[in-house]
Amino acid sequence: MDTGSINTATATTGAISDAKVFQNSLGKEEFLKLLVVQLQNQDPLSPMESQDFSAQLAQFSSVEQLTNIDSNLEESIQTNVVLSQTINNTLATTLIGKQVTATGNRVQLIEGTPAAVSFELQTPAQEATVTITDSAGNVVRTLEGQNLGSGIQSLEWDGLDDDGVAVPEGVYSFSVQATDASGAEVVTQPLIRGIAGSLMYSGGTAFLRIGDLSVSFGDVLEISGGLGG
Repeated sequence: MDTGSINTATATTGAISDAKVFQNSLGKEEFLKLLVVQLQNQDPLSPMESQDFSAQLAQFSSVEQLTNIDSNLEESIQTNVVLSQTINNTLATTLIGKQVTATGNRVQLIEGTPAAVSFELQTPAQEATVTITDSAGNVVRTLEGQNLGSGIQSLEWDGLDDDGVAVPEGVYSFSVQATDASGAEVVTQPLIRGIAGSLMYSGGTAFLRIGDLSVSFGDVLEISGGLGG
């Protein structure tokens, strides 16, 4: 028996087994062929020991089982993703006309109507600063709030810039910084709040339209009955 060939084959198989569940490596048919070749080329005067042969078969069984596990796991993951996406898309249709609160740092300004810039404070804040920027990243307006409790808060933006000049209506971005009474930073989360007016799909994902803002269903934090709900 050519022990050098067997050792080489065994080492190769062992190295391959370290890969991701034998993906793109030694499969069932290849393993059987390798085993047959070993049997054909063994020394008749010194045949493979029964325990060695059993070990080879056990190794083949492990290869097959791991391959099947990997295949079943990938199918399960794909199925769960599709199922989750389908459920989310179906539930999203029930949100039309509802008051929606979602994560997001955008606010829509409509001419003649003050805009509420919303955010959530993890703990009470003595001071909070909201910085509003345009699409080019230029600072348009800075809003200040004092002695705000934890939870959802809103500061009203009258549509003017820091010089008191009205800015064009449209979608603006904002950031929030807050500190407590000791000057320590308070964790904040910018929010998008409004009535979901319609539903759109992109890449198989449902998005709610709140005015000119689009919100992924996965970003929705809270739903209430509607205007005044």
